[in-house]
Amino acid sequence: MEIKIYAPVDCEVKSLEKCTDPTFSQKMLGDGLLILPKKNKFYSPFIEAKTVMIFETKHAYGFDIDDTNVLIHCGLDTVKLGGKPFKTKLELDKKVRLGDELFEVDLKMVEAEKISNETPIVFDKKIEINNFKEGNYKQGELICTIKIIEEVLEKANPNSMNEKDFEEFFNAENKYQKEARMLNEFVGGPSNYRDVYNCMTRLRFLVKNKDLVKEEKIRGLSLVKSTIWQGDELQVVIGQDVYKLKDEVIAQNEFANSVAVAENSENKEKQSKGAQFIRMFASIMVKTIPIIVGCAIVQAIVGILVQINVMPDIVITAQASGNQVLLKDAAIGWIILFIMAKTTTVFGTIAIAISTAQYFKFDVILAASIALILSTPLMFLDGGSGGMGHEWILINFGDLDTGNPVLDGISKVKIAAMTNKMFVVMGATIAAKYLNDWIKTWIPISLELMFRPFILVMVIVPTSFFILLPIWNVIETLAGTLMYWIGQAPLGIGVGFYIGIWQVAVIFGIHMGLIIVGILDNIQRGGAGIFMIMGISVWAQVGALIGVILVTQNSKLKKDAIHMLPAGCLGITEPILYGINLPKKRPLIAGCIAAFIAGAYCNAVGVTARAGTGFGVFEFIGFFSSPTMGGTADLSNITNGILYITGAVLALGLGTIFSLLIYIERPNEKSAVSKSANALLKFIKVKNDLSQEEIQILKTEVKKMKQVIDKETIKQIKLIEKQIQKVISVDSKIESLIENEYKHEQRIYKKGKKAVSKNKLQQAKKLVNEFNNMTYKEKVEKLKDQRNDLKALIDFKTLDNIIGTKEKEIEKMLNEFNKQYNLKSEIQEIRNEYWNDLNSLKISYDYETPKELDISLKVLTKNLVKAKKQVKQI
Repeated sequence: MEIKIYAPVDCEVKSLEKCTDPTFSQKMLGDGLLILPKKNKFYSPFIEAKTVMIFETKHAYGFDIDDTNVLIHCGLDTVKLGGKPFKTKLELDKKVRLGDELFEVDLKMVEAEKISNETPIVFDKKIEINNFKEGNYKQGELICTIKIIEEVLEKANPNSMNEKDFEEFFNAENKYQKEARMLNEFVGGPSNYRDVYNCMTRLRFLVKNKDLVKEEKIRGLSLVKSTIWQGDELQVVIGQDVYKLKDEVIAQNEFANSVAVAENSENKEKQSKGAQFIRMFASIMVKTIPIIVGCAIVQAIVGILVQINVMPDIVITAQASGNQVLLKDAAIGWIILFIMAKTTTVFGTIAIAISTAQYFKFDVILAASIALILSTPLMFLDGGSGGMGHEWILINFGDLDTGNPVLDGISKVKIAAMTNKMFVVMGATIAAKYLNDWIKTWIPISLELMFRPFILVMVIVPTSFFILLPIWNVIETLAGTLMYWIGQAPLGIGVGFYIGIWQVAVIFGIHMGLIIVGILDNIQRGGAGIFMIMGISVWAQVGALIGVILVTQNSKLKKDAIHMLPAGCLGITEPILYGINLPKKRPLIAGCIAAFIAGAYCNAVGVTARAGTGFGVFEFIGFFSSPTMGGTADLSNITNGILYITGAVLALGLGTIFSLLIYIERPNEKSAVSKSANALLKFIKVKNDLSQEEIQILKTEVKKMKQVIDKETIKQIKLIEKQIQKVISVDSKIESLIENEYKHEQRIYKKGKKAVSKNKLQQAKKLVNEFNNMTYKEKVEKLKDQRNDLKALIDFKTLDNIIGTKEKEIEKMLNEFNKQYNLKSEIQEIRNEYWNDLNSLKISYDYETPKELDISLKVLTKNLVKAKKQVKQI
């Protein structure tokens, strides 16, 4: 790779060996050049670099160019001056381009202190300096080309390798091991979190001290999409790779593979009871997902086989009717398939009890035993309604006849098996844990073995049946009543809203709260819930992403979006949300609107969620199933499945169309300035209570501001944007090569380990040769050189001149507005807003950081209107 070095200042340039400081002349810090400045201001000598270090006395600066670190050290021993002669506006982790101002130094002060102004520029890698001549250079003139000599590891010689050498070679650290190691470090080390666990897409750390967490560095890891804090829990959004990464983190820490325990800690952040409950619920349910989903797929297959008359409709009630067959009369093969499908639905609460026990560090055998009693098959007798067990009415207050069938059920106090009462089983397990801890404090050791379990069962089981269950039935009925009314909203609006906001809830990590709502509805309706169709929102966001793919001119964005599609089709939206739809905003909005419409459609035509058979394309199977908890539904299995797929296609199509219609690659400078000008007009009008005549004068002035950006300006900016997009296109190719190299390496390592384990040394030898002959690195270096050449062609000088001129014109107008309409307290915010508008191109392609706005003009205007209304009322 080659790096062109331009004169950072009017200067004399010498070989580094001529530096008077042996640290530099002997190249202890690396090879490079020596600059003797003649002026005070230093400008970037690189086509593009990122600032990675600013010494506190501002005399030394570190830059990163494609993983090559460069140090600019202004003066020798200038550290003694404590930063007095230096000024800089540089910021860490910000890109600098050729000609950008780096820092200013008062050379006269340096000279007065009898300190050398020699300024070495050194590289941390082995380099070759080409086309260099010592002499005087004007700022911006090309000095030389630096060729980075890659430190190529000596290739392994397979002919001289033995079995142990092959074993070491093929045990190279993979990307999950590397990411886990770095993630551990950036979270503050294993000692800084109480435990780590994962859900479908997120790695969750219970952090002790937030100050030790390096969140920016975590977000910089290749597998990380985003980070979210929920109290003291750090959610690291990964995507479908989360399981592999979690396993590596646990393996490296030698943690037990368990979920987090809420422990007391000085650094633990207080959370609301609701937030604590949702986190607990998420932690417990995550571990039960694989078995629930796996068996639900079997249940859906059974439903389809029955529907097409391949398998008999097996029932366990005393009498079979129509095409139904009693369990005892069915063929053994069908019986086995039937119980595989049915058992986790009926007795899944046992798995929930075990997971709850693990969460609270309670004996899992005791928890499972209590749960088995609470959902005992003995209470099923001949099966009961829908094969879900019988009910016993303790107290009957009579029919309420409210018109709401769900609310009518509140008048009866019922006892039943806990087949679908997961929250009661959770509560019973938690109560058992605390009762168990209390018993241990006083029971004699000689009696503990028999009497502790006896007391637990005798207290917890009756309490669960006669206290916890009736209380929960009331809560469940009231919640179901509310959801029933929401579900009765015309045109499916209630369910549409629920589905429309689902992905927004995912972004903020609060979707578990919505899941609870859906679960309660599903239980009330006997496994035919109207809310658990959130997969519709997934297809809507996938559609919005397809819209971006179709319309974008950014090759890297297009490539990234295409890579996200498979995850989206498997029901995992976090990469899509955090990678594209949320940062671009409009695709997210398009997806939410599409989800609302498609969700309302599904509800309006009577679609209900049946067996949960997974996510994405796999969820379709479950909608062809019968209700899982003995409930009834208006639609047949096949009709329900077809209509749900129709809803998913509708969400996908609408998401694509809406995204195509509203997506903007980046804010256009003219439209952005016009929008800000309109906001300024409204603000001044409200603030100064202008008359109609004054408003007309103001409109004329604002119109001039809108005309600052003309068609010719936009045309010039677009030409520069095309130059940037060419660079991005090469970047995309580089990324693809690096990805392919990694995949190729991992294939070789996998085959090599297998060959060594079977003592096939000849095969291992061939694989080492294959590894040695890979040419990805050479191709990447050529592309990097091509990219650097393209970067040098980007006409940022013209862009800066255009933007600078327009900025001065707008600044002049703003100063006039300030004088006329007294904008002193708001003027800086207004300037920042226009600065962001004018620098839209550089901001969109990460060449500038937008100026932060404490409050926008739009919000300022709203606040003013509200304040004036309050004054009038007084």
